[in-house]
Amino acid sequence: MGNIDLRFYRSIFLRRFPYFIVIALLVSAIGFGIAYVLPPVYRADARILVESPQISADLVRSTVPAEMIKQIQVIELQMMTRTNLLALADRLGLYRERPNLSANDIVDDMRSRTTIDPVRFETPRGADGATAFSVSFKAQDPVVSANVVNEFVKLILQRNVRLRTDQASDTLSFLQQETEKLSGKLNELEGKILAFKNENKDALPENLAFRRTQQINLQERLLQLEREEASLRDGRSRLVQIFASTGRVSGTTSLTPAEQALEQFRRILTEQRAVFSDRSPSILALQSQIAALEKEIQSEPSGADASIGKRRPLEMDMQLMEMDRRLTLIAQEKTALKQDLAELNQSISATPSNEMGLNALERQRQNIQAQYNMASARLADASTGQQIELRSKGERLSVLELATPPQRAIGPNRLGIAFGSSVAGVALGLGFIVLLELFNKTIRRPIELVEMLDIQPLATIPYIRTRGETHSKGLVFLPATLRRTLRI
Repeated sequence: MGNIDLRFYRSIFLRRFPYFIVIALLVSAIGFGIAYVLPPVYRADARILVESPQISADLVRSTVPAEMIKQIQVIELQMMTRTNLLALADRLGLYRERPNLSANDIVDDMRSRTTIDPVRFETPRGADGATAFSVSFKAQDPVVSANVVNEFVKLILQRNVRLRTDQASDTLSFLQQETEKLSGKLNELEGKILAFKNENKDALPENLAFRRTQQINLQERLLQLEREEASLRDGRSRLVQIFASTGRVSGTTSLTPAEQALEQFRRILTEQRAVFSDRSPSILALQSQIAALEKEIQSEPSGADASIGKRRPLEMDMQLMEMDRRLTLIAQEKTALKQDLAELNQSISATPSNEMGLNALERQRQNIQAQYNMASARLADASTGQQIELRSKGERLSVLELATPPQRAIGPNRLGIAFGSSVAGVALGLGFIVLLELFNKTIRRPIELVEMLDIQPLATIPYIRTRGETHSKGLVFLPATLRRTLRI
């Protein structure tokens, strides 16, 4: 503070005071005039409440996202488009008195006047409060302001309903298409599985155990036939040897050849029934032969002399004929069994590859079936959600308070403008004085003399005006100052 020459700066301010007062008064007058002539601004407000779903979400859930804040933001963006704002301004005649205003200026002006803000409610910590939004518009006419806000509220409600119903309908349509597509894939794949099973019906994995059991039975039957064939061949050779060595057939002297053959057939029939069913071709053939022999025995003469001379050769021929016939049947049956066994072996060996292909198709079918079931469940939910939105039973917007023409203006702040203009006038006046001093390079103080000429004066004597000079200079200075200020 000791280095600041307050008397010098005070003298400068007093010398430049006319400039200061003129600038300050001029700027203040302009600010007061602006504050006086500015038209009043009115703001109308309306409140929109976000209502909770009327049906509990635990029972039925809507398919429309519950992020209402985002929906309001989307609606605001759609509503604030150029087309909508121009249509609203034209419908309400907002700029009828300003026909030269361009479309861009109209859009920018309406956007600057419109405000959509969430309403904050004071709730206990951790509690979920109600959600609401405030829609406001500023205008010079309170009725126009209220009308514009109510139009905006109407548009918001309409677009919210349309947005939610469109989302629900789009979701339902998408899920319907997805379900139909999955149903077609599922039918196509089931057709492939059916065709694959028909092409490989003898080599499917589900009847592999049955075919293995059948294979074992055929192998056992083939072994049994081979043993029976060996036994018959051995018996035939022994019979021929006995007859060749003795000239008779031992152990059969008391029975006729037909009776011996009948007993042998009955014994074979008993053995065959232990292996085959009564409908087997072998069983049926044996039964027919037994019936023929029984008829033949009944028709033979009862006298012993009629057959005593031919009993042994006939008996042997009958036994050999029966053995040969049986061997022929065994050979035929073995051939059939070997063919069936070969087919079984081939089907069993082809089963693993068929199982792999069938499993791949089944996995695809299960995956598509799971997707189809999920899509069907979602389709049912989407259908219910669409009904909820069509009947307005879900989350929705409702008007809590419509806009009414405001009674008091919110602007302009005339006192603020007047005070600001006064402060600006003072600042500009001081700034002008500082600017003049910055451009003034004359020497007015001893310290300036030392700094500029680098000399130390012994003493400085200021210019002393007489009373007449001071008076005349003051009278002349004021008009000149005013003229200079006006030119500036």
